[in-house]
Amino acid sequence: MKRRILLLAIVLIVFMMLPFFLSGFWIRLLTHTLMFCALASSLNIMAGFTGYAPFGNMLFFGVGSYSSALLMNYLGLPFFLTLPLAGLTAVLFSIFFGTMFLRLRGQYFALATTGAAEAMRHVVSNLDFAGGGQGMTVPYLQGSPAFINIYFYFVMLGMVIVVTSFVWWMSKSRLGYAFKAIRADEEAAGVMGIDTTRYKIIAWSFSALFTGMVGAVYAYWFSYIDPPTVFDIMWTVRMFVINLIGGIGTVFGPIIGAFLIETLSELVWSKFLYLHMGVLGVLIILVVMFMPDGIIRLVQKRKDALMPILQKMNILNDQREKR
Repeated sequence: MKRRILLLAIVLIVFMMLPFFLSGFWIRLLTHTLMFCALASSLNIMAGFTGYAPFGNMLFFGVGSYSSALLMNYLGLPFFLTLPLAGLTAVLFSIFFGTMFLRLRGQYFALATTGAAEAMRHVVSNLDFAGGGQGMTVPYLQGSPAFINIYFYFVMLGMVIVVTSFVWWMSKSRLGYAFKAIRADEEAAGVMGIDTTRYKIIAWSFSALFTGMVGAVYAYWFSYIDPPTVFDIMWTVRMFVINLIGGIGTVFGPIIGAFLIETLSELVWSKFLYLHMGVLGVLIILVVMFMPDGIIRLVQKRKDALMPILQKMNILNDQREKR
């Protein structure tokens, strides 16, 4: 346990020092990667721990983006005040849709959430006060390019720390055990006295909270949002791929998956400008075929397989020392 804490502390210190030694391009790339770490971890709360696949999770990203933008534009609120309000607005939407959709299961739930996200995209596209289909500008952060890059890097890093800390706590709490019981066998969980619908709404609410907050950061970072971007279903697909590769239902799987996918995307795009999506798709298929449980669980299996060997080696060493 102490070794893990020490390792995490070292990794955190490295990430806090990185932006001061990198160019603007690499800082922006890292910020983009951290954004997907936070989004994938938020999705993991629902998909990884309850087993429900909300393919319309970008609904909350879009709601958070527009909530923050509207509050900043019309009420003149500072960004950090709009951040929790954007998350709470997303939570309200998750409760509203959750009471309707979370009685559905499997592909029916996935399709319902996808439809909700698409419906919201069309609704926002027809709201004149939100800029309609042309989108809307957001008050931008003033300062030098270097300051702006570092500022949003640390904001996204903070979001990753908050979401990951919550997932870690949740995985060891009664709340997390209830989610896992639903994932394992929802009917059995109901027989045991777990209010499955209530717990699923709680899981989706936390997922929406963090997704909406990341959406608010995105709006302030880019200073412009439009419905096709912030309600893009393909972003959710990307989050699922990240979780599957890293290890869905684990604490650090989404982070590892995000860094792997985003790094591969950048490298493949630079080498294969017109074929990068195809090449990346083949790489993803290979990873999923040979590591179906994700990188985290593969490492854990290898570690578990090596433990008996290491223990025998330690016993032999102890016997030799006694002789």
